[in-house]
Amino acid sequence: MPPDAVSGLYVVRIVRDDAFGALIPLVVKDERPADLLMESAVLTAQAYNNWGGTGLYDPPGAFAVQVSFDRPYASDTGSGQMLRYEALMARFLERYGYDVTYTTNLDVAHEGASTLLRRGAFLSIGHDEYWAGEQRDAVDAARDAGEPIFFFGANAAYWKVRLSSPGVDGNARVATCYKRHPENDPLAATADRTGRFRDPPINRPEEQLVGTMYESWMLFGQSWVVRNDAHPIYEGTLLTTGDSIPQLVGYEYDRTFARDTPGAVDVVGRSPLVDAEGKPGLSEATVYTAPSGAVVFGAGSIFWPRGVDGPLRDARVERMTANMLKLGLQLPVPAALSSVGAPPSDPPSGRWAASVRTVAGGMSGPAGVAQLPDGTFVIADARDHRIWQTDGAGAVRPYAGDGHPTGSSRFDNVPGLSARFFGPTAVLPDTAGNVYVADTHNCVIRKIGNDAKRTVSTVAGAFMAAGNADGIGAAARFGMPMGMAWLDSTHIVIADASNAAIRVLDVLTQAVSTLAVSHGGDEKDGPALTAASFQRPTAVAVAPDGRVFFVASPSGTVKVIGTDASRTVTTLVAGGLGFADGPGTGARLVPQMGLLWLNGGLIVSDPGNQRLRWVSPGATADSTTVQTWAGSGRSGTDDGSASAASFETPLGLWSGTDGNVYVVEGTAGTLRAVRP
Repeated sequence: MPPDAVSGLYVVRIVRDDAFGALIPLVVKDERPADLLMESAVLTAQAYNNWGGTGLYDPPGAFAVQVSFDRPYASDTGSGQMLRYEALMARFLERYGYDVTYTTNLDVAHEGASTLLRRGAFLSIGHDEYWAGEQRDAVDAARDAGEPIFFFGANAAYWKVRLSSPGVDGNARVATCYKRHPENDPLAATADRTGRFRDPPINRPEEQLVGTMYESWMLFGQSWVVRNDAHPIYEGTLLTTGDSIPQLVGYEYDRTFARDTPGAVDVVGRSPLVDAEGKPGLSEATVYTAPSGAVVFGAGSIFWPRGVDGPLRDARVERMTANMLKLGLQLPVPAALSSVGAPPSDPPSGRWAASVRTVAGGMSGPAGVAQLPDGTFVIADARDHRIWQTDGAGAVRPYAGDGHPTGSSRFDNVPGLSARFFGPTAVLPDTAGNVYVADTHNCVIRKIGNDAKRTVSTVAGAFMAAGNADGIGAAARFGMPMGMAWLDSTHIVIADASNAAIRVLDVLTQAVSTLAVSHGGDEKDGPALTAASFQRPTAVAVAPDGRVFFVASPSGTVKVIGTDASRTVTTLVAGGLGFADGPGTGARLVPQMGLLWLNGGLIVSDPGNQRLRWVSPGATADSTTVQTWAGSGRSGTDDGSASAASFETPLGLWSGTDGNVYVVEGTAGTLRAVRP
């Protein structure tokens, strides 16, 4: 680097003679005081780096316990993770003239609190998951000395690593972390033990610093929902409590747990969501003031930087960021952000249902619903690890499961209320009253019998044995089974999300086969078993003529498997993630967990837009139309006319015998009836 290069984030492009090349990320530091010290999370980038065949994650290599900085990055054309989030925040800060200098978490660990205290505030950006114990010491000390700390991301300070093999600059070249088995760390009995900061004997939950801590990950960005609009973070944004900012929450999120920060926590964002495993949850953003006077902000979302730069840039998020810097350091809000509003959005094209009403509540995290032959409903609760039953008139009672998660088959082949599930996301009854359950985390399909004890047994798959294999009963393997629908009277279609496959279970023989499977790479249509490619299906529906529809959630698409000999997969809704009604070629959804065939069309649960959508399927996307069926788009639980009613996270769907469509609201814990 030139000796006069200013502090910043740099990417060097190396080009071969044949024009192929790669990128190298660099962080240029300086020693000057500045208002802001922004950190590049190189430890996290290295933990995820599989160059050479292994990293701290699997696949493609086995879990390593050490990673080296003496190698290039395999991802993002060699740039690690710098361009995903950090570059977006750097462009925001530089665009508005903030006085900022840059560092890495290796440097913070090596130099200690002194490097932070020479600056006005410390900024952690995006995905800053891996910290050395020395870095946690330094940031804690800076906060306790009065320095504001801003976490414009999520999942920060989650894993504790140990640094070794310093280079010529004093920074470590090797990071060690015993993630799977911390007890195997040779230094497990010392203060240098690795593992999660929150776990004993480390006992330093990240919430004590950040204000929140990691809970889970998501398939796509979901809406940020405003809470406490009187807080200074919302000054000048025109946002009010209940308003939402599309796709700002993801792909990992934080929430409050014990609220054990050294200062009262203000929750300024509380965003209902559904995670990648079908579990409803809440992303929370917090602000607290430490006894030292330091303001600490935790955004609760890795995607925060996408709100200040790039295709999803939103002036309201820019102003919120500026407001936090003003609150912590009294830095003036840039003039260009003095008056901001919502970006243009597409109005819904309604094919409105009549009304929405709540019929039962009090559940923790319902994800799937179905109606039994006796007219009552069974509901899979992914957060409470049980199956509920309700008569649809308010009363809710346990149907199966004792509420404790387990991966042990010891709680199989037992009476229903003694059985245990692990994150069930879908239920499907037969005409005899047996209930099939997608026991998602256990990687199995189970059955609640129609006998007096409601005996729970496993029909296909093996407990906690994720895989992708056809076979009979326990020989079959699922990755993450989710949505289910009857293909005919003896065959169930299953969305196997993590395998990117549509599976079929013969309930008479317990044989599992594959109807469609992704062949990797970019999404493409084609024969289901030889050419089609798609991402994580989470919901399925079957038309009377045998066509199988499914939602590929990460891409926001709806697809159909034809009845032709090749079972050709065709994309019907192809506009991608977002919100737009209209022709299937440009319509946009943020769909997950709910898909229902009804009167010649499809109802799609769209939790990312807090709506239910209607799809009139054609032969292709050109002849398909998408409209809004229910939901104002505002996050809430208001009943009323379908166009005015509000949803939080509409998920599983069922067509009731009374003509209503029933939908479970994941974060609200309710069952609601939509009258067509």
